[in-house]
Amino acid sequence: MEQAFLKSDKPVEPVKIRRGEQANIPLGVAVVGGGRACYDLLRLLDKDRLSRLKMRILGVSDINPDAPGFMYARELRLFATTNMEDLFQLEGLNLIIELTGSSAVRDQLYQKKPSGVSVIDHKATRLLWDLIQMEMEKGELESERQQYQRKIKEETQVILDSMPYRIMVVGLDMTIERVNKTFLKEHNVNYEDVVGRPCYEVRYGLDKPCHQYDRSCSITQRLDEIKEKGLISTYQEYKDEKGETRFDVVTVAPIYDDKGEVVQILEASRDVTDRIRLEREVERSSTFLEKVIQSTVDGIVVVDTKGKVLIFNQGMEQLTGYSSGEIINRGHLSSFYNIDVAKENMRKMRSDQYGPPGKLNPTSMTVTTKDGREIPVTLAASIITMDGKEVGSVGVFTDMRGVLKMRKELEDANIQLIQSQKIASIGRMAAGVAHEINNPLSAILIYTELLKERLKDNPEHLEDLQQIVDQTLRCKKIVSDLLEFSRKSAAKTSSFSMENLITKSLDLFIHKASFHNIGVIKEIQEGMPPMVGDMSQLQQVFTNLFMNAADAMEGKGKLTVRARFDDERSRFIIHVADTGPGIPEDLRDKLFDIFFTTKPVGKGTGMGLSISQNIIKIHGGNLYFECPPEGGTVFIIELPAIQTGASAEESVFLGEEAVFIGMDEP
Repeated sequence: MEQAFLKSDKPVEPVKIRRGEQANIPLGVAVVGGGRACYDLLRLLDKDRLSRLKMRILGVSDINPDAPGFMYARELRLFATTNMEDLFQLEGLNLIIELTGSSAVRDQLYQKKPSGVSVIDHKATRLLWDLIQMEMEKGELESERQQYQRKIKEETQVILDSMPYRIMVVGLDMTIERVNKTFLKEHNVNYEDVVGRPCYEVRYGLDKPCHQYDRSCSITQRLDEIKEKGLISTYQEYKDEKGETRFDVVTVAPIYDDKGEVVQILEASRDVTDRIRLEREVERSSTFLEKVIQSTVDGIVVVDTKGKVLIFNQGMEQLTGYSSGEIINRGHLSSFYNIDVAKENMRKMRSDQYGPPGKLNPTSMTVTTKDGREIPVTLAASIITMDGKEVGSVGVFTDMRGVLKMRKELEDANIQLIQSQKIASIGRMAAGVAHEINNPLSAILIYTELLKERLKDNPEHLEDLQQIVDQTLRCKKIVSDLLEFSRKSAAKTSSFSMENLITKSLDLFIHKASFHNIGVIKEIQEGMPPMVGDMSQLQQVFTNLFMNAADAMEGKGKLTVRARFDDERSRFIIHVADTGPGIPEDLRDKLFDIFFTTKPVGKGTGMGLSISQNIIKIHGGNLYFECPPEGGTVFIIELPAIQTGASAEESVFLGEEAVFIGMDEP
């Protein structure tokens, strides 16, 4: 049975002490025997202990009036007598304590005591003594406990008061139970004015709990979360009594009782308005700076001392083809920047020979794109220092392709100007001597024909004379072309069909022997609007292009002519493509130069394409060519539907305006 009881898992319930109705009746005590024991008893039973024991000392009796207990009773102004029977008359007497140790006195007390009065002899008094000792120890322990709690409370308050945070301890009924000095100071209140009042009233000046104003409440809304996590920190935004927006960082923690139940909430809060405002200002400045960096056309790169890229703006993304994520997360400066050049530039920045110390004046270099291309740029750079220590560098990369292209265009324009001046000189010279040259040439032709008549019976000489005629006619053709450049040849504009113009030009060649082995493909858009211009001059252009194509294909191949009208641009687009060998790359820049030809001597004057280009330009269009990778050449003509600057039946001029730039009127 005993073992079963010890092993029982059920908790042992404490024994309940049953008290009768008399347990609540106060004890009226008289002491018989005023010796030393009485003295000690009276000393122990002070007012507080008598109260807790529900006991009252009514009087003391001893036959010796000089006994210490008897004398001390008188000092306490208790009833004292040498006749113990006098004690029986005391009102409220219900207990007599016998401390004489005499059995005769004890027997006498039992015989003479009033009914309803109990007697405890000196042996039983030991139990009372032990009870009093226990009460004393209990009282001392209680006193020590209370003193310890006061000390802990005071020490805790000292700790709370030393903290820079506002500390508030709140009960689950939302009343404030404790605050620290920081709380009192920042809220400008006294301790007595705060404790016992609702937290929402003191903390935020509200007349109802926070949750009724759609504000977060730790007790009504987040208590379960606090129990689970043990600690919660949040930022709170609110309006103060002046209507200004304030920010607090609030940390809430639970306070448990001995049973592990949450009985209070501790809230530590601190005003961080200045910090939040500063952070937001820094954030705005950072955002503005970031937008400035990202919106800059030039590429901007910031790296640390190890070459790790920290900033890679959109300008740099467009320049190199890398995304900022690729470079910052996985790349390196060397991904687009020759590392040896980077080291050399750092050396220059650390010296004072290439600009102010720590800076690099714009320097020409190249960067490598994601697809391996070298892009010409200028770099301006600067070393970044903090507290006198190098922490990185920043570089601004300016794309020079546009500048170099513009520079080349200016150089080309200058070359064209010089060439035009040369042509102008040729034109002026041709204008002065053309007629003088034509007259001897005409005479040569006349006399050669006369010789042919005289020598018609000598065939061995006729071949030589015919060679003279052919070469003379070639000279006249050159002089005629020069005159075309030098004089104003008036032309009349008219409205005509582009399809008819192309068909008419092709018909001149289709039946010639040089075109017998050339296939002609004609793709012309239907319903094109009419063209306004000089039909005969444009026919000269097409005739020249068709003849050049036949010569390039050496009489064998395919000629394709396509024509369409671009409604958006209001322009005719004509393609003339051949299947010849194409134009060598080193000759393409010279193709429209006057007197330049790829044909053998005696077959071309080198003026056909120059004249054709000028005719197209006078009509407000463009003539250019392309060389496809698969071979052949495609000449492209773009012409406006209506000739720019000239209306129908209005005279236009060829030669000077388009060719001789800046030439004075003759």
